[in-house]
Amino acid sequence: MSSEEEWKRFYSAESARGVSMAYFVGAEPALEPKRLMAAAPFFPYGNIGTNGTIRIPREVPYRIGVSVWAGDDSTDRLLRGGSVFRKALEIYKGDRRAIMLFTLSRKTIDHIPKMTQACRDHGLPLTFNIYSPTTSFLNKLRENRPHDRDFFRFSTHSDNPLLSAEDLNRIRHLISEQMDAYPETVIYDHHYNRLMSAPQPPHEVDRQTGIAESCGSRIVEPMRYYGADLQQKAVKCCTPDVDCRSCRLYSGGWSSRFVPSATDLATIASFEAWLKTMRTLGRIFLLPREDGCISPAKPLSAADNLPEFAGVD
Repeated sequence: MSSEEEWKRFYSAESARGVSMAYFVGAEPALEPKRLMAAAPFFPYGNIGTNGTIRIPREVPYRIGVSVWAGDDSTDRLLRGGSVFRKALEIYKGDRRAIMLFTLSRKTIDHIPKMTQACRDHGLPLTFNIYSPTTSFLNKLRENRPHDRDFFRFSTHSDNPLLSAEDLNRIRHLISEQMDAYPETVIYDHHYNRLMSAPQPPHEVDRQTGIAESCGSRIVEPMRYYGADLQQKAVKCCTPDVDCRSCRLYSGGWSSRFVPSATDLATIASFEAWLKTMRTLGRIFLLPREDGCISPAKPLSAADNLPEFAGVD
């Protein structure tokens, strides 16, 4: 286990290397708040992925993406082994650092309106991720292996979270409706919505390696991936077991839009649409200021009007 001083030296070295944004994901970053607070002096931008069951201290000045898997208790228990989304909504209610990240699978498409309303009621923005299977899960389906209570709670050919073309079409229409109805709550983009819900895969994949080499989430220099032991890992991306051929994860989808394509540059209208996509990306991944701009990290204080919360069981 690395000490706090070792983490600070690591952060200092990465900052000196030119890193301006740190992305904290894994089992649960909220379990190590001191490591998150120690990063603030070194990186002006940061993003933290969490399940939302532990409140990250107000001193951590980064965007917090709170993972949500369902909009009702029974489905949440089926997918996660326990229902946690209500607790996450209460813990981060009104916290300007937080954005709810709803991962949509076959069983949760119809939850989109109710999750939008729940986020609106709790003063939280909402964005979306699309379920993308791992190679381990696809192999399990092919081999007809039975359910287990660890990771594969429902996994038959007729009962699984995989999305069909019809499912993707429903996702596109429901998200579009909620975007138009609640523009202050739903942080998404119509062009990106059409791209990620199209029946064809969003990434071109190398036939020999099975890897989407041009995906914006590829871990290639200068981007690096480190484990909790501070050792650099040689992985294709931050979710290395996900099958690239069917990947619609929001991290790879949004980062692959950083560089405009020839289609984006074809007309003034298409370029303006790309710029709008980039503004939306910034709102999702970076901590916004009250004036609507994206701000570099700074320690938060009581003046930021973050609400106080009691513990929620």
